[in-house]
Amino acid sequence: MKDFTFIMPTRVVFGVGASTRMGGLCREFEVDRVMVITDKIIGASEGFGQIKAGLERDGIAYEVFDDVVPEPPAERVDQAAAQIKASGCGLVIAVGGGSAIDTAKAVCALCTNEGSIRDYLFGGSRTLVKRPLPLVAVSTTAGSGSEVTAACVISDEEKGVKLSLTHPWITPLVAVVDPMMHKDMPAVITASTGMDALTHAIEAYVSVRANPISDAFALAAIEMIGRNIRRAVCVPEDMEARSAMAVASLLAATAFVNGGLGAVHGISQAVGGAAHVSHGIGNALLLPYVCQRNVPGAVERFSNVAKLLGQPTEGVSQRQAAQSAVDAIHQLLTDLRLPTKLSQVQVAREMFPAIIQGTMDYRLLSDNPVKLTGRDVQEILDNAY
Repeated sequence: MKDFTFIMPTRVVFGVGASTRMGGLCREFEVDRVMVITDKIIGASEGFGQIKAGLERDGIAYEVFDDVVPEPPAERVDQAAAQIKASGCGLVIAVGGGSAIDTAKAVCALCTNEGSIRDYLFGGSRTLVKRPLPLVAVSTTAGSGSEVTAACVISDEEKGVKLSLTHPWITPLVAVVDPMMHKDMPAVITASTGMDALTHAIEAYVSVRANPISDAFALAAIEMIGRNIRRAVCVPEDMEARSAMAVASLLAATAFVNGGLGAVHGISQAVGGAAHVSHGIGNALLLPYVCQRNVPGAVERFSNVAKLLGQPTEGVSQRQAAQSAVDAIHQLLTDLRLPTKLSQVQVAREMFPAIIQGTMDYRLLSDNPVKLTGRDVQEILDNAY
């Protein structure tokens, strides 16, 4: 067995209604005032109102920053950091999906470190020298897993790319996972974020950096998503399905933090930068096409994925079983009514050269089970178009 290191620094607090009981957590950090970061839609929701009521009941002074936008741009992060630094808040609570939590991670880093967030993104000129403000993340989607990861993705609109900041210090110290915060998600968000979590789990499981502990988390996540994602989308008030998806998302994120990711994320990130396709939709759409290319490099593992997704694997060859994993993912996209082709999300063939270059520059591409060339990426894009 190869050597490995497994890391999970975030404390997880799970429970229906847990987001309304954060006073004790706030007091642990011994701060006078907290900043709650969210977007305007979540900020106007019943669940967010209950979070504020819980803070007020527990005597916690707070301010709200609700100007988060999807695929957060660098300029918005810089502006938010300046505002929050001036507020004197000593703790940040992020309430939302990946965009809100990623914004909060970047903001916390800039509150204690000089410069623009652009300076710290992949390829930038700076690295963090001071620990960020402490961050508590309350997830409102079951997909991004950002509540337990050490990375945030920020859009550089000047260059038309998405770039990441990865550093162990930006990992949230506490993740509050409350399925009640997920119940009002639109079906398309439940579906796309759930497929994002499935992508995390599958990529971590077939990654060349996978290890026995990340495998355990990834396999558990794949099985839970296969059993519950359709129900969570079609019967949104089913709290058992919501709870299972919330836990699966967290498991999948922990798996990829330790096991790595691969070409789905590399291509999706480049597609998002070129065509402003959301992260969840991009991952969901590309997952079966990348898996098709990856099957030869991880036949046994893809056959295990097929079984966990409910495919019949008895009496067929391992290669046939592995192929049925790809078929199962295609069926999921159809059942969940998600886009299945790049042409459906305003990606043009003229964007392919930039997408291919962005993919080849992706820092985790080496984790992919099959070594990909630019020609391979071109073929994947053609098939997905």
